[in-house]
Amino acid sequence: MAYTLLANRKPGRIRPGLDRLTEALQHLGNPQNTFSSTLLVGTNGKGSTAAMLERILCAGGVKTGLTTSPHLVRVHERIRVDGCEIGDGGLADILKKLEAFPDLTFFETLTAAAFMHFADSGIEVAVLEAGMGGRWDASRAACSAIVGLTNVGSDHSRWLGDRPEARADDKGAALAAADIGIYGPQVDRWVIKQLALPGARDASSFVKVRSDAGSGRVEARWPDSDWTPLILPLQGEHQRANLHLALAMAEACLELGWIGPMKPEIVAEALRGTYWPGRLSQTWIGGRTVLLDGAHNLEACESLAAFLKEQSVRYNLVFTCLDDKPVGAMADILRPIVGDVAVCPLKEPRALPVEALLEFFPGAIAASDPENAVAILGDPVLAAGSLRLVGALLEVAGQRTELIQKEQKHS
Repeated sequence: MAYTLLANRKPGRIRPGLDRLTEALQHLGNPQNTFSSTLLVGTNGKGSTAAMLERILCAGGVKTGLTTSPHLVRVHERIRVDGCEIGDGGLADILKKLEAFPDLTFFETLTAAAFMHFADSGIEVAVLEAGMGGRWDASRAACSAIVGLTNVGSDHSRWLGDRPEARADDKGAALAAADIGIYGPQVDRWVIKQLALPGARDASSFVKVRSDAGSGRVEARWPDSDWTPLILPLQGEHQRANLHLALAMAEACLELGWIGPMKPEIVAEALRGTYWPGRLSQTWIGGRTVLLDGAHNLEACESLAAFLKEQSVRYNLVFTCLDDKPVGAMADILRPIVGDVAVCPLKEPRALPVEALLEFFPGAIAASDPENAVAILGDPVLAAGSLRLVGALLEVAGQRTELIQKEQKHS
């Protein structure tokens, strides 16, 4: 289903400030004031943390809303209630109302749509993922009482500042405005010292988390409890930090009286039901397993490399990225630990041309598109460098699945 309104409000358009959105929300009756909310800010890990937190709250009997970005295949992915994406009809009706506010950007429009859908659905707690930064991000319009910071990296320096201190200040503005600000385990100590927020706390002050060496599990210990084994629902050691922050934010919800005490077995069950595609997840294309990771900046590539070094096989790599990424540094990290490489274009105005990608991956194969890149390489295959690449391959996988189902139905 085509949405003309969103097509005219291009995803790459970024305009600082909250005035446009807050004014629109006032005209719409301030739907964001009908529920409590938590907010995730940071460079990497926001979506994974949000997905785990939402599942934990939902398992605790709370009616939840979840808004994330970017979407991988369908824009509906960005807006969910109790884990279910907004439907075609519901989104179309809301977008019709938002035609009255032509100055809203693409992201502001979808943020307003999420708030409206959450209000209409009667949710109790929303889990919001910031799009970029923290000072002027549209998600800030909800005035979330709990804000978690995953980390401060080098991404988006074009908009947030070349200096790491500037990027930290931008994200820290969201924590400063919250009732409870929480630093995730990956937040560097210099960031905490610079922000100097007396009301912000480490995730460890809410719950302790440690690795259970060799088992692929983690253990958590809440106040007045023993260590509880948990399964890390998403692959990669970096996901332990994301889980730790999600657990801490759930405890903050308890402090504010939004939820009741969570039994460890309920938390464990919630994590078993957590799935977040494109974060070291698998899909199937042409009868082959393909590992997908949206590592799209320097720090994410370092986390991906740490995972790859622990594997018993050497992956062949499909790579592409956008033109604002440090592709040279990303290539330097990945080239030594992968086998054959295929680079490919993306249907995206900001995509880095194949010719430029070949300069950073000498000897790589130039493919015509992501599906062709997978077909060129031998097993096992990893696709990384951009969430848009992940989305393109998931779309291919979905189309193949639909075709197989139709063939089986008519056979």
